[in-house]
Amino acid sequence: MLLLLVLSDVQAQRRKPKTKKEPESQLPYAKVEEALAAYDFETAEQLLNNEIEALNKSRQSTIEQEKKLQWVRRAQIKLNAVEQVTFIDSLVVPRDEVLRHIHLSPECGTISRYADFFKTQDQMGCTVFQSQMGDQIFYAKPDAKNVLNLYGQTLYSDGSKSKVELLEGISDKESHQNYPFMLTDGTTMYFASQGAESLGGYDIFMSRYDADEHRFLPPENIGMPFNSTANDYLYAIDETNHLGWFVTDRNQPADKVCIYVFIPNETRKVYVPEELDADKLRRLARLTSIKETWKDANEVRGAQYRLNEAKNTQQAENEHEFEFIVTDNQIYHQRSDFRSPQALKVFDQRVKNLDELYKVTKTLSRLRTNYLNSSQTQRAQMTKEILTLEKSEENLMEQIKNQEKEIRKLELGL
Repeated sequence: MLLLLVLSDVQAQRRKPKTKKEPESQLPYAKVEEALAAYDFETAEQLLNNEIEALNKSRQSTIEQEKKLQWVRRAQIKLNAVEQVTFIDSLVVPRDEVLRHIHLSPECGTISRYADFFKTQDQMGCTVFQSQMGDQIFYAKPDAKNVLNLYGQTLYSDGSKSKVELLEGISDKESHQNYPFMLTDGTTMYFASQGAESLGGYDIFMSRYDADEHRFLPPENIGMPFNSTANDYLYAIDETNHLGWFVTDRNQPADKVCIYVFIPNETRKVYVPEELDADKLRRLARLTSIKETWKDANEVRGAQYRLNEAKNTQQAENEHEFEFIVTDNQIYHQRSDFRSPQALKVFDQRVKNLDELYKVTKTLSRLRTNYLNSSQTQRAQMTKEILTLEKSEENLMEQIKNQEKEIRKLELGL
């Protein structure tokens, strides 16, 4: 009887349908390209390793996959050091209209098209940066092999120029370089390059000039979120208005680029991957949403105000003394446009408040940056000053808003 029961149980087990074995792990993406587009470099590395293993088994070349694997590992390192940057605005424009939408203060130099500056034909979209004193220019131009490299010249007061010099330490005769921009310190330069350390197409790099050696130090890739798998071009800082611009063609059609405006950090600070959800870190690196970079509403509001003033100032310098909108059909451009002496008086008070607002927001930005690197005692002291300045910033913005309303009422006789 016992033997019959055992045999019956074995037969029953054999009649049970076999279940399909589940894979030990399910990767979120099936293709390397999909993982790269999502900045999921860990998955991309796993998929590439799988491809390399399969190619090795079939004795096929793995050179292409090995190169891509090195790139993915480099990108993963950049993802683990995404800079904390507050972006306040973005604008999609035609590629050939970029410079019209970058509103630099004259104190920070000027950027021009090569063709406009030298009164010649276009040189592969090259730009020229001229220092705030007007005595130095840096620009890209093609060499005999049609590779863009960076050059510099000194401009003398008598109208003459020094000889053209290749920027030693920066120039890479194998890769295109363009869009130079020098900070007011006369030492720190940003430019775009398609070199070996690029994440894709053009990337933005930074270098500093070594006056003792008469050459630039080895350039550094400034990383994410500024650089991406697409082309990332011009990077410029307005130190007067404490605003920055950079240009990229990520997620854009062939004839368009996106200009991002941000608040530059005085010292570089990065997100800590362990403190963030992995998806959020990827979104921040890809610049999926500028609002996701906002931490301090007052800081953002102040920067947006400075941006609007920079736009108006540049427009006024190009066309008029200033621009003040009274009504949709009535815009003032000079002091003599005012009919009401009282309105003009309030307008002058508004100008003073705008100057004060700029000073307050710049000080706040410096204090917030220093706060992160300070001791507990120092933070306690700084907190009181930050809160006081934040209140002052809020009051100034409210005053300016009310003054603008009053100017319109007085001018319109309401």
